Order: sequence, then structure tokens, then C-alpha cells
Amino acid sequence: MTTTLQDPTNSTRSTPNITVEQANLQIGSSAVIAAPSTRIWDILTDTSTWPEWNTFVPRVTIRSHPDTEAEDTETLSPRLRKGTRMTFHVHMNPTSTKPQTARDTQLVVTEFVAPDPSTKTPGRIVWVADADAPGGFMPSLLYAERVHEIVDVDGHGEGVGGRAEVRNWELQTGYLVYLVKWMFGAKLRHNFELWMSDLKRFVEGKQGGSLESVVA
Repeated sequence: MTTTLQDPTNSTRSTPNITVEQANLQIGSSAVIAAPSTRIWDILTDTSTWPEWNTFVPRVTIRSHPDTEAEDTETLSPRLRKGTRMTFHVHMNPTSTKPQTARDTQLVVTEFVAPDPSTKTPGRIVWVADADAPGGFMPSLLYAERVHEIVDVDGHGEGVGGRAEVRNWELQTGYLVYLVKWMFGAKLRHNFELWMSDLKRFVEGKQGGSLESVVA
């Protein structure tokens, strides 16, 4: 079955605190994945699975959760929640076979709503640049906000036969974004597409379903 995405790069979507018109940089990708939204959500929000599928961000360090006081990051749950502070260890050249140094990006989860097929509630998680973390930037220099939405399609929200549209987009503002756009804009767009194709391949492989074609 072929599904048409009306806005495959989510170029018309704002984030909670940045409108499309305000953004100095917009990046996005989308896919229809042959799995129910709840299954996709479980994989996306469990960072312990990321080394298995996410070539762009193959490792995440959870620095803190709002409801825990653990000092050893290795004892913290790998599952994201609202208020989680984390470090993405990013590979800007994820398809390269050459050794590369990971770029650390400090983030905090500001919105977290799990999908609920019984009420047709889509899943939604938002993370933003953590200005309070070591190495973080002042918002006037660089502020990034990223949204994932997982929406069941065709009325199939539960069971093996479910399908969901996964949307992934980020907006950035600040003086440094012009430099980011010049140096990494093309790579970031490629890597956002890779993030989605990696997630699709992994989820559908676990699901045992056939790959769906998606037409932009």
C-alpha cells in the first residue's frame, strides 16, 4: 500500500516556542511505519534501543530525571520522560566507515504525551537545547526545539496490523544558527531523513511487517 505524505519535511509546522516564520533553520522528515503508534513510541523513547538502529545518534547519556536523585548516570532509566536531561552523542557522518569524534549536544525533554489509541491521542515528545547544561548556549546564540509526533493512520491503532505516521522536525533560532546552517545544513537534512529510515527499518523488522512505500 502506498501512502502520500502531504508535508514530508514538516516545513509548515511550528514548534511550541518557535514559529516557522521565526526560524533561522528548519529540518524535518516523516514516514509511515507499519506498526502501531504504541510500539513505535516504546522504541523511540527507550534510548537503550538507539545503538541498534540510530546511526545519527547511536548513544545517549541520561544526565537526570525529574523524579530521581541518582548521581550515577549508569543507574538512571534509559527511558525518556518529561524533564529528562540528556546528552546526544551525535555522529554527523553516520554512514562513514572512518572513525569519527561524536559531537555532544545537551537537551531537555519539555513535552511528553504517550499515544493512546483508545482516545485517538497521538504521541508527542519535544526536546530543546539545554542552556543550563555545561557547554550549553545562551538562547540568543542558539536555541533549538525538536518535535516528534506519532499518529495512527487508517484507524488501526492497535495490534500487529497497525500503521502510524511519524513526524520529526526541528526549528532553530539565534545568531549561531547561520553558522550551523552554512556548515551543517545539508548534513542535518540528510541525517534527519536517515533517522526516520533507520527507525522505520528497525521497527518494521521487530514488528515482522512488510515495508510500506511512502510518496512525498
